[in-house]
Amino acid sequence: MTLNNQNLIALSKFAMKAKRHIGLVMTQEMTHDRQYASSILIKATLSDDHELVDMTRKISVELDVGVEVIAAIESYLNSLVAKGVSNKCIVDSKHFLGKLAQSLPDTHADGASYRQTVEALIQELDVEERRFCISLAREFYVFWIRENSLADEFYNVQVFESETQKEELMALWNNIEQEFFSDTESLPLNMYINSMRKIGVSERDVNIRRKIAKVLIVALRNKLGSAEETYRDAINKTQHLFLWQDQKEFFLIVSREFHHFWLGNIQKH
Repeated sequence: MTLNNQNLIALSKFAMKAKRHIGLVMTQEMTHDRQYASSILIKATLSDDHELVDMTRKISVELDVGVEVIAAIESYLNSLVAKGVSNKCIVDSKHFLGKLAQSLPDTHADGASYRQTVEALIQELDVEERRFCISLAREFYVFWIRENSLADEFYNVQVFESETQKEELMALWNNIEQEFFSDTESLPLNMYINSMRKIGVSERDVNIRRKIAKVLIVALRNKLGSAEETYRDAINKTQHLFLWQDQKEFFLIVSREFHHFWLGNIQKH
């Protein structure tokens, strides 16, 4: 994989930061060996350093390595913290997650394949460790399969309606990252994304939310009528981008979340 200068600098900073927490990181191997990169990124995600975890999330996206696994780990650990489990439980969970997650990048995203991976791991553990690991694996599966489902659904979007609408919506979705956004448009978008990160939303979910919000912003451009009416019209038009019910439901969730930030910014101006 060839990275631009900015990404190479980010990778070098990650390697220096990671060295203090998980040991030596070979940057060249990170770009040429996906298995090595995945192993390093998982270890870094399970570190206790929040800055390193944040850097890891971004590097995984840039390298396109282990994104779903890392997002699932983050979401699962956040859920443990939200439930108020003990520090010992979190430490033990990280220990077994590290073992389990190393095998997941090569595991097909379905229940049978996941079960085989877990069973193989169980055989390597001491008998007294197995009950905890099995319980963790059952809980973690929900987060892992969800991240993979989101990736499959939102990066292989299908549309319907007229051929013209299909082409327009697909072109908008596929090229939205190249779209220019004004300061007025970027302000509510950035506020929304920062808010999602503060409440512990995984980076995979954040990226999908950002993409949907950008599509909504474009749909809202140059619309006449009240802010509420134009926002509702944008939702009605854009939801046809998504064919499956799960996609539509997630789109509507994002639309409701982003509405507060968009409307607040419009009222200020």
